Amino acid sequence: MDYPVRINESLPIEEVLSLYREAGWFAPDDPAHELNTMLKNSFAVAAVFDGPHIIGFARALSDGVSDAYILDVVVSGKYRKQGIAKKIVTALTAYLSTFGIDWIVCIGVQGTEKLYTGAGGIPLEGHTPFRFQTPE
Repeated sequence: MDYPVRINESLPIEEVLSLYREAGWFAPDDPAHELNTMLKNSFAVAAVFDGPHIIGFARALSDGVSDAYILDVVVSGKYRKQGIAKKIVTALTAYLSTFGIDWIVCIGVQGTEKLYTGAGGIPLEGHTPFRFQTPE
């Protein structure tokens, strides 16, 4: 089945929250208002729908000119292994490129290499991602 990708469309927040929870990124008691802020502050959000229901999405943070970071690529379990994540990433990178953004990166966990290279990603040889801890 061909599921449409929509960019920057209003999303059913409870369904998005369910996707985050399914991925293990939000606890059952995490408030939806945090997710509203995350989506609102994203430069772009690409979502895939099965009818009226969201089945996957990703978002991008960007300065809108040169750099963007793709994060939170998630697809509902029963829709995985159908190329939906690749479709989302491909649509999102195409959208970002319309702004002239030419440095689009993401950090994938082990096992996602095939997804990201299949969507046009190139491993950043000679680069190491860093995560900064906030001071307590």
